Amino acid sequence: MRVGIATVHTPGIHGGAEFLVDGLVEAVRAAGHSVHKISAPFFFEPVDAAARTMDQCLGQNFLPFAGGRIDRMICLKFPAYMIRHPDKRVWLLHQHRAAYDLYGTPYGWLPGKPETDALRDDIMAGDTVSLGGLEPGSARAVYTIAERVCQRLRDFNKIESKALYHPPANWQEFRREEALPYIFVPSRLEGLKRQDLMLKALAACKTPIQAVFAGSGGMRSHLEAMAEQLGLSSRVRFVGAISRQDMLNFYAHAAAVFFGPLDEDYGYVTLEAMLSSKPVVTCRDSGGPLEFVVDGETGYVTDPDPEAIAAALEKLAADPALTERLGRNGRARYEAMNITWEHVVETLLQDLPEPHYSHTVPTL
Repeated sequence: MRVGIATVHTPGIHGGAEFLVDGLVEAVRAAGHSVHKISAPFFFEPVDAAARTMDQCLGQNFLPFAGGRIDRMICLKFPAYMIRHPDKRVWLLHQHRAAYDLYGTPYGWLPGKPETDALRDDIMAGDTVSLGGLEPGSARAVYTIAERVCQRLRDFNKIESKALYHPPANWQEFRREEALPYIFVPSRLEGLKRQDLMLKALAACKTPIQAVFAGSGGMRSHLEAMAEQLGLSSRVRFVGAISRQDMLNFYAHAAAVFFGPLDEDYGYVTLEAMLSSKPVVTCRDSGGPLEFVVDGETGYVTDPDPEAIAAALEKLAADPALTERLGRNGRARYEAMNITWEHVVETLLQDLPEPHYSHTVPTL
């Protein structure tokens, strides 16, 4: 089968979304199919850059000749899923969150600006058509990477979808080693990742718990200054962007992992910790991690409050046997959830019944 995989990319950035695309391409090829990767450049600024990429994707029409040389199209990110194809399936990473759940917050567009309000309307209308199966070329099936993404799609666009989990890159390399007395905090150092909560929690701990922060980002200097102001310089290390091997080693030897972002779509950190048999401390508003962390069984789910996080960290620090048991429970939970690329490919490429569209539009 000839399979198209359509996405967008921001030049110079290679993160979780790009790891997913690489993993999917490899998995589809391993299943014996031919892969055609389609990727359009996408920029967040200026605001109208999103509109230009949306127009570019809307102009990509594979309806004539039954899709041309591509039998089935899998679309991943906004606005790549606006490409039209007679057998399009969407595996949604997330929508353009600045226009959705982050709209009107410090992390998204602010309301009351004519240009962003109009673009937001266009994006929501385009998403509803492209993802809602309303016309030829729209999605015949919609999956997402996590139930949290399903919920947003349901809330904003009244579209039903199904979560389809996938493993992190090089999942088979994660391992458990003897725990050393530190909490591992891996992620981009950005506002939505909320490493500041961890620093404040460490300062609130009655015992001198140590932490290693891994990752680069625009908040690094701010977080380093905060650590110094809180008197944590001797207990906290910022190791920056690290090699894959170093990351595996930090996971393997950590006592536990903290990952408390704001409303994360999925969160590889959670799965990487589970594969390393380490308990995860996360927050009630962290989104994706809540689909994997079971409070008191595979880690702790706390209020996004430094005192609450500190209490969870101190429980783990005071009881190494408990910490080890929670970590092993996490690994067992991961293995029970059938998080494999084979399952992803089988689901995305399965035969579907013939569609019945609610209305039709002429093809180009």
